[in-house]
Amino acid sequence: QAFIMWCMTNRKGTLPSPVAYLLEVEDFRAPNTVYDWQMLFISVLMAIGCGRTSPLSVAQWLEDERQWLLAKGFGRRKGADALPAQATIYRFFWGLEAGIEGLETALQAWAKAVLSTSEKQAELLLNLDGKHLKGSARSGRGDKAVVLIAAFLEALGLTLLEQHCKGDEAKQGRAVVMELGDELEGVNWCVSGDAAFTEKSLAECVLKKGATTC
Repeated sequence: QAFIMWCMTNRKGTLPSPVAYLLEVEDFRAPNTVYDWQMLFISVLMAIGCGRTSPLSVAQWLEDERQWLLAKGFGRRKGADALPAQATIYRFFWGLEAGIEGLETALQAWAKAVLSTSEKQAELLLNLDGKHLKGSARSGRGDKAVVLIAAFLEALGLTLLEQHCKGDEAKQGRAVVMELGDELEGVNWCVSGDAAFTEKSLAECVLKKGATTC
């Protein structure tokens, strides 16, 4: 809601759509696949936009909207009256997970584009925080939950950057801050974080980048 309100009151022009950036994610499938990559991706995005948050519910949404989707051309490459089944949707998400770096790069590029088209705030607050990714732990395989260090822009309500953290959060926080580039040039910004980020080396990194800490 915060992001939507910001879009309504602070944008200078047209807000960049994330779809174009997401469709830049490389097609990881074999070349002889049944469904067009962009069609598959957009259909999944539409299902998620309708509140379907699991592969099973996405597949069910596609089935529920079968007639409308087929009328819009969301079918097999050869025109058969068929939509991606549950197994296809699961493989889609498994493939995205295996190549998660491409998805993260696309989302980060979109977030930076949103920032670059926004009006300059009096002061931009960047919150560093570490979070466990829900559902990423797999006890059967001995996999621990994935920890992400995110740089969250409070004014926009979105994450500008994030990185996987396998150890010290402050060290990974420095890596996130160092990745910031021209998108914050000329912006009065500061960095906040909890006790995990209260290290001198991180504060020095923030100051080197031209921000302040709080």
